[in-house]
Amino acid sequence: MFRNQYDQDILTWSPHGRLHQVECKFKIYFSLSFSICHHFVDAMEAVKQGGASVGCKNKDHAVLVTLNRSASELSSSQRKLFKVDDFVGIAVSGLTADGTALVKMLRSENISHKFTFGSHVDISRLALKVADNSQVRIIFDFNRSFIVYYLLSILLLQVSTQRAGARPSGVGTLIAGCDESGCHIFQTCPSGSIYEHEAIAIGARSQASKTFLENNQIVQASSLNELIVFALRALSEASVEPISELTCSVALVGINTPFKLLDTHSLSRLIAQIYQEV
Repeated sequence: MFRNQYDQDILTWSPHGRLHQVECKFKIYFSLSFSICHHFVDAMEAVKQGGASVGCKNKDHAVLVTLNRSASELSSSQRKLFKVDDFVGIAVSGLTADGTALVKMLRSENISHKFTFGSHVDISRLALKVADNSQVRIIFDFNRSFIVYYLLSILLLQVSTQRAGARPSGVGTLIAGCDESGCHIFQTCPSGSIYEHEAIAIGARSQASKTFLENNQIVQASSLNELIVFALRALSEASVEPISELTCSVALVGINTPFKLLDTHSLSRLIAQIYQEV
């Protein structure tokens, strides 16, 4: 008898003492889990290879700083800082196209919340919205007629990986904003993980910036200018060449300060303070 005569159900044993139906489903699971992990690793790698972004906050303000990288000397750099609402902004690292899609989703969520409740949305709610869009749990159940359900794994991955021709989102974000509970900076990952930080760096060579942030913690009573200079100094650690007003962007938001991008004149003056201190 051929093998396919023994793989019609999970109760038929082959002459070699094997359950082909169960083995087949194990192979499907491991093949799928390997494919999912492979795409997830690629998504995380996209964030690690993206332009560095730094976020810092004190009691009254939050600052986002990004390193602008161009594909060549003849091209301009892609935008990495976006306004979501009057008191909410986002910095992206990784695939910028995926980042703009997340920005559109957050803007829609913010508008929907305003229309429904007549108030500004909490920053944590927006961060959770990004995480919910990225996170899904898959429980593999082989067959209901089997003695015990095979609860093989609960995986974190993009909802889009459930659909044909889709892939995980290759972008990490820093969401900065102010609400009734104060100023916040949230980090989201392609896995759906979400973290709140006092100061954080993501992207290429971000470990150098993280080390600087850990060794030189910002004082909560610092002024806005000191906070911006502190973030710029952390960003400079992730840059091979000295930063300038053309290679970085800065955005800030405060309890009484709407989200805004600094102009090149203000930015050049603050960058000059960095190298004067050195």
